Amino acid sequence: MERLTQFLRQLTYRLIPSLKEHPANRQNSALLGVTFIFFLLPFFVAGTAWLWAVTDWQVLIDNWGILLFLFLLISQLEQRPFILPISLSEKVNLPIQTSLSNLLCIATLLIFGPSALWIDWLAGLGSAIQTGWKDGRQVNLPFLTGFSSLIQASGTSIVALLLTGFVYTATGGTFPFQANSFADWLPAIWSILVYAITPIALYFLPTWSVIIQSGQTLKRQTFIQLLGGTVLLSLLNAPFALPLALVYKAEDLPLFILFCLAVAGTNMLAYFLSQFNLLTQTRSRELRKLENLGQALITAPADGSTLAETIDQHLQNLFPNDHLVIHLFAELDDEKAPVWPIFTWQTESSWPNVPETLWQRIYESDETSLVDRDAKLPGSKQSAGHRFLVKILIADESETVRCVGAIYLQRIPSQRTPAQVLPTLQELASQLGSALYRAQTHYETLQSQKMAQELAFAGRIQQSFLPNKIPQHPNWDLAATLIPARQTSGDFYDFVPLGNGRIGLVVADVADKGTGAALYMALSRTLIRTFAMQFPDEPGKALQLANERILDDTETDQFVTVFYGVLELENGRFTYANAGHNPTFHLNGSVQSLSKTGIPLGMFEGMEWQQETIEIGVGDHLILYSDGVPEAQNDAKVEFGEARLLAIAQRPFTQAVALQQAITEAVHTFVDGAPQFDDITLMIVTRIK
Repeated sequence: MERLTQFLRQLTYRLIPSLKEHPANRQNSALLGVTFIFFLLPFFVAGTAWLWAVTDWQVLIDNWGILLFLFLLISQLEQRPFILPISLSEKVNLPIQTSLSNLLCIATLLIFGPSALWIDWLAGLGSAIQTGWKDGRQVNLPFLTGFSSLIQASGTSIVALLLTGFVYTATGGTFPFQANSFADWLPAIWSILVYAITPIALYFLPTWSVIIQSGQTLKRQTFIQLLGGTVLLSLLNAPFALPLALVYKAEDLPLFILFCLAVAGTNMLAYFLSQFNLLTQTRSRELRKLENLGQALITAPADGSTLAETIDQHLQNLFPNDHLVIHLFAELDDEKAPVWPIFTWQTESSWPNVPETLWQRIYESDETSLVDRDAKLPGSKQSAGHRFLVKILIADESETVRCVGAIYLQRIPSQRTPAQVLPTLQELASQLGSALYRAQTHYETLQSQKMAQELAFAGRIQQSFLPNKIPQHPNWDLAATLIPARQTSGDFYDFVPLGNGRIGLVVADVADKGTGAALYMALSRTLIRTFAMQFPDEPGKALQLANERILDDTETDQFVTVFYGVLELENGRFTYANAGHNPTFHLNGSVQSLSKTGIPLGMFEGMEWQQETIEIGVGDHLILYSDGVPEAQNDAKVEFGEARLLAIAQRPFTQAVALQQAITEAVHTFVDGAPQFDDITLMIVTRIK
């Protein structure tokens, strides 16, 4: 019974994905699945019987070649549906999943008559078998999952197409479709209108039931918009079946096949675009949740006493419909009890408990994360998808890294690969590790009353925000370094992956020092990265939104100067915005200064930042730095200056790291042992081909 309930819940989530976002709806999800199955089953039975009764098997035998081609094409399109998001209200979103296979099905009906609809029935059967194997094994019910998929894919579709064919012949239409006069078009037009309206009758009652049982309230106008959108989808693509049928009637088979392939290509393009949009939205939602969690952890009590409550508040829907567990170990390496509360938090109590052997496995592993791509649920022999185990680490004063807990995620397979999910878990582990390290440092500070403990804690938090590796690309060479003046730093740099061959380059400097500057830096870095990913081609817009959020989330007189640019790795185009930061130098035989395009962030509301674009050629260098480089002073209070920086940069260097080392070594030689007054941040970008 438990497996059946889980199956019905998953069925409901497939029909209406937005229900996964609301935890309260999970209690009713099994009942909603029953509603759909029992309502649509009669349509499936009636449609199959009707199709059998009207089939002329000779039509299938005479046209088996072209029907086989259409069957293969329709099967592929049904496996590649695209999603059209329909927003019914601020809280209700019902994305409609469709494909252009219905266009080919209508064209097939108009050419060969209802007998040819068996290819749609068989395509639904193939989809059902695949769905049962992929999704049904997660709940040990592959047959039931596949059968429900067959009911949805073939049953309702066949009924709609048979009604379409009935209206077509009843109004005077003949097979194959011909258009010798205007009167020949009328039966096809009437039949397409029937095909567009039929989904209302098929889905009206179950959809209305789902809305009511899920606790949502829809206005009449909103519900009419939902039904109208469903009809509009059919009216937008179904009419294209008419010229497709006419091409076949003209006995131009190569052109007919070419048009069918064009339909398939259009569907595939829409599929990939919708998948990319879905992945982008999912990643953006995860970043917002992690940002909110990070802000909550900063403002929470330093002893970690409210950590479980904070996690429960912000992580319930980080991975909807998947099982997320956060487990803190009761004993550490030194056999001392941790200073923070011990707990095991999980999204749902209905999932099996994670065996202690799995926690022991990640604890003893040399890797920081483990991924099982075909994992089984505890106590089950059936595969349930991907399983992730990620360590929660903290570092003490002696730089010894300790594993204090772990994150477990049992994930149902989806369009996202494990490589796309793992970074979110690693960022979560980093935030939790920072919070636990903060609790540890707080405890030690109270015990010893040494401010150095807190400064070391803040420094390690900041270090975790810096990139752990430099991006690699065959056409580019990059290098970066940050040399703090104290245990904590107000400087930071970042490489932001923006997709489509783009990377964001950030160098920033908080106008303060100490722990406050480090925390301000952490918030600024998260906000800049978040909005950079949302607006990958608009660095000015990203800085504008980050500025507004900084002012909303902080009450301080601090501000941060930022240089942020988007580099297109294939063509060398570089679009940047400079928020009151030191000018970046572009060396291309001469020196081009990329100076300020706006004021620093965190000063005033309603500000905008202009953005500029340059081209970086082969052999060119970009030098991004903070004021710790030109303002470095020797014992005589003489500054290093930009002139010395450019004199070194204009020497012949082929590697970015060589230029970086030459500049930093020159600064150290110049100051000659004088105390470092400010943080030094330096990033070099060299185009090598």
